[in-house]
Amino acid sequence: MRKTAILFLLLAFSAMAWAQMPGGNPVEVSHKTQVINGKRYFVHLVDQGQTVYAISRAYGLKEVDAVTKKDIHFLQVGDTVWLPCKGQKLSDGTIAPTATSVKNTAATPAGNAGSVAAKAAAPDEPLGPVAVIRPRVSQQSIVISLMMPLNLSQMDKISTSKFDVEQRGKTSYKSLEFIQFYEGLLLGLEKLEKRGYNVTLNVVDVEGTTDEAVEQAFRSHNVAQSDLLITMLTRQPFEKAAKLAREAQLFIVNPVADRSEIVAGNPYVFKCMPSNEARAKRICEAISASMPSAPVYIIQSGAKAEKASFAALTAELESRPGLSYTVFDWAQSSKLTNALKNGAQPVVISLYDQDKSKNRIYVSQLLNKLSAFKSRTPYLFTLDDWSVNYTDVDFAQLQSLNYHTFCSEWNMADAQQKDFIDLFRQRYSIDPTNVYAGMAHDIILYFVCGLQQKGTDFFRSPTLVSVQGLIYPMSFSHSRADYGFENQCAVLYRMNDYHFNPVK
Repeated sequence: MRKTAILFLLLAFSAMAWAQMPGGNPVEVSHKTQVINGKRYFVHLVDQGQTVYAISRAYGLKEVDAVTKKDIHFLQVGDTVWLPCKGQKLSDGTIAPTATSVKNTAATPAGNAGSVAAKAAAPDEPLGPVAVIRPRVSQQSIVISLMMPLNLSQMDKISTSKFDVEQRGKTSYKSLEFIQFYEGLLLGLEKLEKRGYNVTLNVVDVEGTTDEAVEQAFRSHNVAQSDLLITMLTRQPFEKAAKLAREAQLFIVNPVADRSEIVAGNPYVFKCMPSNEARAKRICEAISASMPSAPVYIIQSGAKAEKASFAALTAELESRPGLSYTVFDWAQSSKLTNALKNGAQPVVISLYDQDKSKNRIYVSQLLNKLSAFKSRTPYLFTLDDWSVNYTDVDFAQLQSLNYHTFCSEWNMADAQQKDFIDLFRQRYSIDPTNVYAGMAHDIILYFVCGLQQKGTDFFRSPTLVSVQGLIYPMSFSHSRADYGFENQCAVLYRMNDYHFNPVK
């Protein structure tokens, strides 16, 4: 009888500790829920002494499932924690609802790097004003302004007749990129004019990167009196141009920025590079189709630059119950090595993104580590194209690792791409770059066709079924009314025989 009583007390203590250890006070679960990006979450307000560990356990979840807007180690009373509803059993004995398809009713801030498995926003976070859509400037012509540093005053110092990989990052190389963007846009404009479209192009050479230089170019060239502004500017100048565009109620296009932050709080911005959600979806589709039973290993470092892609990827994986994943911090890469030794042939998704020098060292170390497992060679996925971004990368290692990425290499088997390359070579006697020349060509086609076909209503729903001559698919949407639009189409490639082919 005494042993039974002791056992009962131990079980009772264990049940209480399950909801509060390590450290912290008992957690009373809240049944208040919120729908965010089509998924339902419990909304829990932190009480005195509660930890993320204790809160997660009380809701029948692992600590990694909890979503907070700040460092999980420094919660304060009154902070909010969101916990996904997965039909799990709660500590009060009730069952959570399942996160079946439901309408989104909230917006999305960045989560914390260590534990975000989905995206969430504070329930009382207000939406800002939506974009005001102006009428067309002219009924006879679509007016497009192009702002970019053409470096016209330095043309005699710059070679634009060859591609020299050693010039990457130098003024001469950057000028080549900008000039190719301009040339690609002109080819697209030519196609439109042959189809009977009347387009007025206002070209503005931005001389300098200061706010003053951008504002002077914007105002002196009457950019506000345009139907659309296309910019080819680096981070700080673009931020200033986007602010001026918002003041003028003018929609502005950013061709090559990967950062989702550029659309935050500015409903006039179009981000043309694929969204994190689009890339995460394509990666998970490829895994589900070709390697559904493979364990998925995500490598990250917790850097700020990784947060948005980490949140999108883990949310997409959570929506696919058949896929299991594990997150590894590169600072503890020995754990990854042990997993590679003991597991089946895995999928490795690299999100690591520190500064350039650290990234280069990391890429070399990871490739060497993965290549050592010849009997269970991993499938490697990256968001950026390592074959282009790291000129000293070992292509043989990439080839051996079933390398998948969102690459910037031309696919000569694609008829649309080959036609564009042939036309560009014929016109300019040089090979075009994929990201710059190709993107500019697509942007002018897509947006002018949209404005011609739908008028300014195009800005309410900027989605087209097809555009003749478009190299890459585009389709735009936004996550909330006071945010800009992101491209929801992403093309994933796999390296085969040292060439990239699109994954169907």
